[in-house]
Amino acid sequence: MTALIEGIGAIGLTVLYFNLSIKVHRLWTSPVTIPIFLSSSGLIFTLILFDIPYKAYKEGTEIITYLLGPATVALAYPLYQHRKLILRHWQPILSGIMAGSGVSMILTYLLASFMDIPAEFNRSLLVKTITTPVAVDIGRLINAKVEVIPAAVIVTGILGAMFLPFLNKRLKITHPIAKGLSFGVISHGIGTAQALKESELEGAVSGAAMALTAVIMSVLMPILFLFV
Repeated sequence: MTALIEGIGAIGLTVLYFNLSIKVHRLWTSPVTIPIFLSSSGLIFTLILFDIPYKAYKEGTEIITYLLGPATVALAYPLYQHRKLILRHWQPILSGIMAGSGVSMILTYLLASFMDIPAEFNRSLLVKTITTPVAVDIGRLINAKVEVIPAAVIVTGILGAMFLPFLNKRLKITHPIAKGLSFGVISHGIGTAQALKESELEGAVSGAAMALTAVIMSVLMPILFLFV
């Protein structure tokens, strides 16, 4: 009974914060008021304030975590709907994935080296733009600090969802394929959810970019680190 009450409380708290975050974002539209950022910040603050163990919250919200699987699979629907258009532009999409992933890795590695971050932590940051399950497996292969990877991936996803719409607007990037690529390559699942809010085509391209980035990097990164 106690576990049931705790689960209901954890789920209720999550839903409450997310709904409040949506209302705040509607009243004040800004990169710092997107629901995923506000709700995550509110939950973290609450857990710390009331000294609630993360393990207890995690166990209470397992049903939400489970539903992430079907939600991810559902991203295949807009991808199927726009498959012909995506296949027609496969060359720029593939080039964008390679360029975006490559530049992200190089800049991350150079910045972390400049800041004298230990090598195993540096390697954890290299996989930050790859969706979490794949990033963790790659991290094990390249001797990264696996415990750091989920946090790095989530923070990257949230920051991407927060600022990519603003950057695309400032840089006058309007093509849905280009915008979808930026979300999928840099911000994986969280970015794809944001891209779907802008248009179905952007969401489809973002979902394809997220999946292809994971596949390509899972092959290239272990091979690359054989020579490092």
